[in-house]
Amino acid sequence: MRTLIIDAYNLGRNHGYWLDHLRLRREIFVDRLGWELPCTDELEFDCFDTPAAHYVLTIDDDDRVCAVSRLLPTTVRYMIEELWPDWPYDGCPHSMKVWEASRFGCSAHLTHAQRQEAIRVLFREIYTFGQDHGIDHYMMVMPKFIFERLIRPNGYCVEYIGDSRKIDGVLTCLGKVSIKADRAADPGLLLPEMRQFDTPARSA
Repeated sequence: MRTLIIDAYNLGRNHGYWLDHLRLRREIFVDRLGWELPCTDELEFDCFDTPAAHYVLTIDDDDRVCAVSRLLPTTVRYMIEELWPDWPYDGCPHSMKVWEASRFGCSAHLTHAQRQEAIRVLFREIYTFGQDHGIDHYMMVMPKFIFERLIRPNGYCVEYIGDSRKIDGVLTCLGKVSIKADRAADPGLLLPEMRQFDTPARSA
């Protein structure tokens, strides 16, 4: 598997992958999770899909987009500030050193081993992007079980910066994931058993 980062400057030559990623987002967040999100035909996108966004994609050996995430600097309009402005303990930041990572998901059509690999390389690319762009940390809203069973055990520094909340019946946290500038200190990213990632209900 390989990764690809799409932004406003290379979208033209990668428009096919970008559309495939929007199709996968609809499959994950609308069809599978039942979120009420704006869609056009088979695509899911919202008001935060702007020229400031960077899209991190995992592409499998059959050249299909199989895992996705969206990154936005907090200097522009971003989801956490718009939807939950009172959630962060210290308020919503506005800094090029703090980015939001959202729309994190993986295709359900992969095998268990393929899902492990897809998520591993996706997080590796997100982390490296942070190092390359001088990012201090990402803000992420995710079910708590993802932070505790997937992110923290693999060497990432996670700090909760707001009280946990129930969203659609799932215990959800606002987390801060720090980026280490020293490449030698990077997390090993050898993912553990991920059956929990497939079944959110087990987090209760």
